[in-house]
Amino acid sequence: MDPMPVDDVLSTVLAAYNLRARIDTNPRLCGEWQLGTSGTGNASFHLVGEGGCYLHMVDAPVRRLEAGDLLLLPHDDWHLLSSRDSWEEPANHLNLVTGEDPEHAAVTQLLCGHFEFDSGRRNPVLSGLPGCAIIRHAEAGERLGHLARLMFIELMERPPGYRPVLDRLADTLFVMAVRHHVCRVGEPPAGSLMAALADERIRRALDALHARPEAAWTLEGLAGEAAMSRSSFAERFHALVGQSPIEYLTQWRMVLAERLLRDGRESVAGVMEQVGYASEPAFRKAFKRVHGFGPGRLRQWMRRLGRY
Repeated sequence: MDPMPVDDVLSTVLAAYNLRARIDTNPRLCGEWQLGTSGTGNASFHLVGEGGCYLHMVDAPVRRLEAGDLLLLPHDDWHLLSSRDSWEEPANHLNLVTGEDPEHAAVTQLLCGHFEFDSGRRNPVLSGLPGCAIIRHAEAGERLGHLARLMFIELMERPPGYRPVLDRLADTLFVMAVRHHVCRVGEPPAGSLMAALADERIRRALDALHARPEAAWTLEGLAGEAAMSRSSFAERFHALVGQSPIEYLTQWRMVLAERLLRDGRESVAGVMEQVGYASEPAFRKAFKRVHGFGPGRLRQWMRRLGRY
């Protein structure tokens, strides 16, 4: 089996954690204004569609954002967008423009939203991203630029069903932004999936693990995929990912198991086999250790919610 390229591994991880994007607001601003969206606990983003603004963050220089720039804030760091390169407390003076206004030549249009995962904020994708990532229009490439323009066309024309279309486009925006970060930004931080994907040998082991999570993997087998000795592989994997290969394998299997159990079409025994467990007690123990509750409890919650 051919190994999966980096973006396919990312797609597998994002699908398992069930990425969902939501558009929160799309203000048109003029005059003196400032806007902050931190404090929600969500991974947020701001896309500049027109004009420009200044980004203020704690212990960081003021940065200018221009039309087409994308700002990602994966860890809900405090931030403020403003019409000026300085700001004041409280951040509450907004001057909203709903259409073309001849009295205000300088208009800034923003598209603001957030990303959610079934696992909350604790997942290997967000952990590998910095507190603030700015993807400039000039370096984003044609695909990201086309996607941003399509989002603002939907927003401007507001055809029937434009809200879910915007949300789905925002899903894609996040995936493309993460791919851009992995491929073009400097060395990612250790202790994250991003760092592991940047290492060719460790990535080969992850390719194999993600392609066949149900296989009877051992440390020796994974080290063989990476063409490394057992000890060197274990040390390198832990340094990059932040946990041992077998710990990562167990966590990934339990993520997949939770997804299958939420779907409701498989029994606990059926899910257990699909993720590579032959012993139901061992499967239940691993599931509870990773998620904090057993598979039976998850089934009960899903029934109460009317999911199945």
